[in-house]
Amino acid sequence: MKQYKAVAGPKSINVAKGNTQAAFDLFADIINKEAANGWTYHSMESISVTEKPGCLQQPVPIYYYMLIFEKEI
Repeated sequence: MKQYKAVAGPKSINVAKGNTQAAFDLFADIINKEAANGWTYHSMESISVTEKPGCLQQPVPIYYYMLIFEKEI
């Protein structure tokens, strides 16, 4: 049987011009940290979260990346 875990990815990534590898390294760091704890990377998903707005405000969806990990239990 497998267990799954969702970990939030970086919400906003700013890198120096020409250094896109730094953005990829952020995701690799998350994957390597989870691997050190016995989790295997499974996939990355995007979800939309809409919070209830206050009075007179329109709901605004916010998009997040989730990294999905799995391990045998």
